[in-house]
Amino acid sequence: MILSLLVGAAVASAAPKIDPCKGSTTPEVNACLAGSLDRSKARLEKYLQAALHRYGEDTESAVRLGIQASQNAFEAYRSIECATVSENWKTGTIRGAMNISCETALTDERTHDIWANWLQYMDRTPPILPEPRPTK
Repeated sequence: MILSLLVGAAVASAAPKIDPCKGSTTPEVNACLAGSLDRSKARLEKYLQAALHRYGEDTESAVRLGIQASQNAFEAYRSIECATVSENWKTGTIRGAMNISCETALTDERTHDIWANWLQYMDRTPPILPEPRPTK
């Protein structure tokens, strides 16, 4: 009995991992990609708040105001860019996946930009948050 459990576990661990975003239907794929986008947006918010916190509670701080303004501009850009990607694919069922993938990629890039510009120090002090990696 124990041997069969060990063999079963070994076979299961040797089995190839299935990408959950490679579903068999468009709604399955879109739902999976939407989950990735949600995680990406949550991480962006975490990094943004850390950057704003680093530059104090002074709402008149030029750096803080610049970070907020660039975030607003980013959100407008992401919306227009990804809507245009969706428009390009409007005749196919893939348009939703293309739009969500566009939003996720741009959100991940923005998170990395915030980390690179606002959450690191000039000396060897470790960054406030770890370097973000693309969302899966």
